[in-house]
Amino acid sequence: MLLEVLKSNDYEAIQKEISVRFAKNMEYFQKTSPELFDALKEPPTEYNLLINKQGLNIINLATSELSYPLADSLSTMVSVNEALSLSPLKNDKWTIHSNGIFLDKMDTSKFPITGQACNDFIELLFKHDGIKEYFLSKDFMPSTCIFGLLGGMFLEFIIERGVFFHSLLIFEENLDMFRVSCYFVDYPRLFSRVSDGACYLFVKDLVNRFFIRNFFARQKITNNFLRAQINLYKSPKIESAMQIVNEEYASNARGWGSFEDEMIGIENTLKNIAKPKSRKEKQNLFLVNPKRVDMPICVVGNGASLDSSLEFLRENQANMIIFSCGTAIKPLKEAGVEPDFQIEIERVDYLEKYLSPILGKTPLLCGNMVNPSALNLASEKYLFMRGGSASGYMFKSPFVMEFCAPFVGNAGFALACQLGNEVLMCGLDCGYIKGRAKHASNSAYGDEDTNLPSNALRVRGNFDHEVYSDSIFLLSSQMITNAIKSLKPKMVLNLGEGAYIEGARPSKISEFSLKKNKKSTFVKQIKGYFKEDKKLIFSDFREDFYLQEIQEFKSKLSNALNTTITTKQELFQWVDMIFAINAKKSINSPFVGILFEGSLAHICQNLMIAALHLPHNDISAFFDEAKDSIQNAFDKMLLRYKMLASKYQN
Repeated sequence: MLLEVLKSNDYEAIQKEISVRFAKNMEYFQKTSPELFDALKEPPTEYNLLINKQGLNIINLATSELSYPLADSLSTMVSVNEALSLSPLKNDKWTIHSNGIFLDKMDTSKFPITGQACNDFIELLFKHDGIKEYFLSKDFMPSTCIFGLLGGMFLEFIIERGVFFHSLLIFEENLDMFRVSCYFVDYPRLFSRVSDGACYLFVKDLVNRFFIRNFFARQKITNNFLRAQINLYKSPKIESAMQIVNEEYASNARGWGSFEDEMIGIENTLKNIAKPKSRKEKQNLFLVNPKRVDMPICVVGNGASLDSSLEFLRENQANMIIFSCGTAIKPLKEAGVEPDFQIEIERVDYLEKYLSPILGKTPLLCGNMVNPSALNLASEKYLFMRGGSASGYMFKSPFVMEFCAPFVGNAGFALACQLGNEVLMCGLDCGYIKGRAKHASNSAYGDEDTNLPSNALRVRGNFDHEVYSDSIFLLSSQMITNAIKSLKPKMVLNLGEGAYIEGARPSKISEFSLKKNKKSTFVKQIKGYFKEDKKLIFSDFREDFYLQEIQEFKSKLSNALNTTITTKQELFQWVDMIFAINAKKSINSPFVGILFEGSLAHICQNLMIAALHLPHNDISAFFDEAKDSIQNAFDKMLLRYKMLASKYQN
């Protein structure tokens, strides 16, 4: 045991132990990370391990400053690291995050199947004498993030106690500091004490956000809740790394959806593609093979910064195509700005009530799942197959619009990136501007206070304002960036005063001017991309409504319930397995996978949270009873879908 050797004060034994560890680690990195191996071979330039009569320490080579203080002329490095290694989940040196999630009952009037299953777990918890606190065994750590190893002794002490990490992210910004850790941490054993593929090690840089996003996404449910974090020193790079991790952690919690919402979207879609009941009604038009128009498209959201853009929009509405997104339509029209298209993606029925007094002759450009009653308000209506929802993949449509979640502004922006070379952003704040309300003035939300949510994170502003974000705004920002990278418009200008958007250039209204153009020509061009030929749009429609495939998928999930689960660690692994099964299905058959994905995620997460409240690690009895609720939910989902399919099959 390393701790015993270090406490022995036997200089030769210590020297031998750490030299063997360093050699073993170098051999390991030579095989697994040649670039890191080559870098570690270079002599230290900033920090190095110091061994003398005072004990072990880390020395700054430029200033001779020691990283660990002395007590009675002896180094505290070992004692400090021993203290850091003790009971991390109850250690005040560690921070425990829960992503703002707690065990609470769901509204079964909105989510009758998903909510009932999740609520059953709470009732079951009471039956099994659940406690207020979370309980995990001493040999298991949930998702864990370490920023700055400062030698890493504490990590080795944790490993030597037999602890297993469900997932682990380590960031050490200084190569010399990481080199010091190689004398203490047995890295081959560390990687073996983490779930397969779930140990992420970054030295010097985080590389890019994709890897951090993947850290949470590959174990989306189990990494979404409890997360232990420690940072042993501060620096701008450490602070930046922590900010990125916290943002990606927060955004992972949103956009899960539910079976109930997907079913509404499917039924709305089936109604929206139905043949007109009379000759007076026109067949709805769907987007097919869009091309780009040579005129700027301005996407308008209802963020607070819209107020400062209204004059620009009014003066330049003849020089650009205006996509009004959701509730932005009211402040726009009251300011004398007539949108060219009103973008909507809402499934719910209150949309008709909101649009009825204000839509007028504005054409509706909507996702396929939009509520039919709202769609019927428009004299001109155009639809696109919205990606990310099950109903968008019901047919082998030649065109599905991705990046449309979580807000209607995301849908409007994705459409603009697909249809235009130049995109302007107004009021797409993706956050809270300090001192301002959440939405623009004169919108549907009335007077709003300016208080920031308790879970808001400070993010980079597009200009000089202090801007904060939360999980859903972070997800929105990510989707906008993904749309820019994937759809590749020539230019995106962000005119808003909200959050900075990667890929969009912050621009003041005074910095550019728009050339005059024949707007009606380009609006007509866009409308021409929408067709009513159902054979062209909805080819290879599955007459069986995917019933056989759905039944087979449900059977596979039911079989997974036969797994024997005894410990909480096994439950975490089981949840990851269920997520992997569903994620694979969503890739190979999006309609089937996405239909169940959201509810399965909620059910698994609530099951996991409930189990964590049990005062012991043996959860076999709890899981055996919970399986009945999960199986019941599977059965109800299948029955609900069969009823919908039979309604439209004949």
